[in-house]
Amino acid sequence: MSELRVDIDVIGRNTEAVAGILRGRGLDLVAVTKGCLGEPRVAAAMMAGGAVAIADTRDQNLQRLRAALPGVELHRIHLPSISGSFEPGDVTYVSSMEGALAVAACATTGEPRRVMVQVETGDRREGVPPEGLVDLGRAITGEPRLQLVGVSTNYACFMGRPEGIMESVESVVGAAVTLRESGLPVDRVSGGNSSLLWLLVQGRELPDGLTELRCGEALLLGQDALFYRPLPACRNDACVLRAEVLEEYTKPAGGAARRYVLGVGRQDLGCGAVRFVQPGLYELGRSADYLVAEAESGCVEAPVGGVVEMIPSYEALVAAWTSPYVEVSLLGG
Repeated sequence: MSELRVDIDVIGRNTEAVAGILRGRGLDLVAVTKGCLGEPRVAAAMMAGGAVAIADTRDQNLQRLRAALPGVELHRIHLPSISGSFEPGDVTYVSSMEGALAVAACATTGEPRRVMVQVETGDRREGVPPEGLVDLGRAITGEPRLQLVGVSTNYACFMGRPEGIMESVESVVGAAVTLRESGLPVDRVSGGNSSLLWLLVQGRELPDGLTELRCGEALLLGQDALFYRPLPACRNDACVLRAEVLEEYTKPAGGAARRYVLGVGRQDLGCGAVRFVQPGLYELGRSADYLVAEAESGCVEAPVGGVVEMIPSYEALVAAWTSPYVEVSLLGG
């Protein structure tokens, strides 16, 4: 079985570095754990590293986190289900009144449920369009079971292009201003995800009014989510995938290219990219059950029965962590 080795201490140090970058701009870090299946030990390391809250998308993850870390503020960043039950967060993100009312129905203690309005700012995925923002905000504040605490956006996860990221941030800050000018309370403005970190590293100025960012990829993999470049003081080897070499030949017959068939495939990685730790190896392709790697001239040979190590992309990491065919080994923490 393939193995995903996760160094929790490295994730904690990555979190410290990212929290420091944000703190220098007056921003809080909300750590996202969906990439690690809501693993409580990883979440605890992120909190110890400087995060102020934990965010996730899946009910099972939120339930696991709530049981293990009862004092931590949890954000549900997946839109609530309209047709069935769901696990609300201490803060739940909504983009419609139907979703907000579903959250209100979860209010059982007499305390209103806190919600953030998700605003569409160019990614063309979830979020209320600008023309519907004020009406939604007013409807939420008119519902006694709900408390509007802020606005949020997501970008560069679906169709948002790198050149539009500053416009996205300006739009969510503008949304907060619009709501305030309409007499509605907005204390928190979540400007996006790990894709904004490279701008901060470059010294770019973000609009005034942001209060926080939600980051997961940067903490787990030590890179931004826009250009996938290493972040200062972060390591990108916190998560290492190890796959067994099942076959090793020179192919095509009579050629000079040495190829390795590895015991990991699309069932384990989806279409997410991987980068080999061993210099001189590159991926030739993959099928459902196998990944074929080819070795450049001079590359150290990997024997059958040996192990090849890879650094997964965020997409590959999520797939591997949720695959029943990959053993997750947590180190440190």
